[in-house]
Amino acid sequence: MTDIITREAAEAMDARDPLSACRGWFALPSGLIYLDGNSLGALPGSTLARVARVVEDWGRDLIGSWNCHDWIGWPRQVGDRS
Repeated sequence: MTDIITREAAEAMDARDPLSACRGWFALPSGLIYLDGNSLGALPGSTLARVARVVEDWGRDLIGSWNCHDWIGWPRQVGDRS
């Protein structure tokens, strides 16, 4: 016989899940259950502000951004992460 999990039981399990707070890290519509594992994934909430800041830096510092923001070193920094 298959056990049936009620909504209340699922919500109780979610409340005890140590990863449940991670949902707040992402920009997801309220009430949406997002399970797509074959995409870029959900947009991290901090991404929009970060992209805006980089675009502002680019507009202000132009080609100098490569050096004053160390864009030239990013491939090495990212590649060295383990």
